[in-house]
Amino acid sequence: MGKKFITIVFSALFIFTLAGCSSSNAGGASSSQSTNNSTQSSSSNNSSSTSKQSLKTALENELSGFTKVEQYIKKSDYELADTLAGQLHDEFHTAILPPLQAKKGATYAENVHAQYDALQNAITNKNLSQIKSLVKVNRTNLYTVAKILGVSLN
Repeated sequence: MGKKFITIVFSALFIFTLAGCSSSNAGGASSSQSTNNSTQSSSSNNSSSTSKQSLKTALENELSGFTKVEQYIKKSDYELADTLAGQLHDEFHTAILPPLQAKKGATYAENVHAQYDALQNAITNKNLSQIKSLVKVNRTNLYTVAKILGVSLN
């Protein structure tokens, strides 16, 4: 059920991200160029704003997911924790890793990414102390990444 919910949420987010706004040029030939320039500028700002909002949503989903992973672990439900950690890992690859690589480089991004791998391994191995430590590390990393990418989190 949780996997379906996350899939639906991400699908809706993806559709809304792609939807965008359109504008029509109702003016004559002389106003067409100024409208076109204005639309390009506005479109660029909307794209940046939409991108930041998508990134913020992804980061917040990740943070919320880590809380749920902790809850599943407390209940000794390692299977659900592992499934959710895999979904978080996938979302990290899709939404967070590309802009992080663009901003800080592949080496930095891979160091952050490695902590996701380590968390999944700890959950698979049911290593409670590592899980607790790596959830904390990954959560801290996400707040750092948010700052790097210019996204403010609640």
